[in-house]
Amino acid sequence: MNYTVNIIDKSWLTHNVMLLVFEKPQGFTHNIGQAIELTLNSRQFRNQFAPFTLVGSPEEKHLRLIIKVYPKHKGLTEALSKAKISDSLLITDAWDSYVYKGKGTFIAAGSGITPFLPMFWDLKNKNVIENHQLIYANRMTKDIILKDELSLLFKEHYYNILSEEQSAIYDYGRIDYAYLVSKIRVFDQYFYVCGPDAFMESVKKDLIRGGAKEDNIQTGY
Repeated sequence: MNYTVNIIDKSWLTHNVMLLVFEKPQGFTHNIGQAIELTLNSRQFRNQFAPFTLVGSPEEKHLRLIIKVYPKHKGLTEALSKAKISDSLLITDAWDSYVYKGKGTFIAAGSGITPFLPMFWDLKNKNVIENHQLIYANRMTKDIILKDELSLLFKEHYYNILSEEQSAIYDYGRIDYAYLVSKIRVFDQYFYVCGPDAFMESVKKDLIRGGAKEDNIQTGY
């Protein structure tokens, strides 16, 4: 089922990532970790739906998405970045993307952090975020989404690695087998992995090599 909703607010979290807030349709429900498909309600984009994971709590009055904008693609995300307050969107019912199964390690690249954010906030509200860890890959410091908040949430269990910028406070390189082994003490746990397809495939392969069970590794969409 599709719903027509209006944009309520927009704000920028980084130079190319925005927070989009829009109406919650009457009767619409969702769970933490679920996604929707969304597009602009316009002649050009009406049939160009794309998937995004909802980042708000199911109890919130409105719906929220964090969207990475790709201006060079001249597509939906660029159009959404230019949309005005009260512009109309089309959204689908929510469907399962990630499901929290238990304590473990979250591994994300870039905007792949977004499906995990509602889980983080829910774990914090339940006072059970301790002993979870986050490994987060980005190109540069300016690309890190909610950098300070993630640091406060995970403290010493937060590892950020940059591939195109050397920093005194972050690791440098890419998430590969050697890096995972250096950060993960026990592979008999749950893993939640999100990022580009090649990233997820590579990380999953390296986790299994390290001793993780394939059934304990979740990847996106």
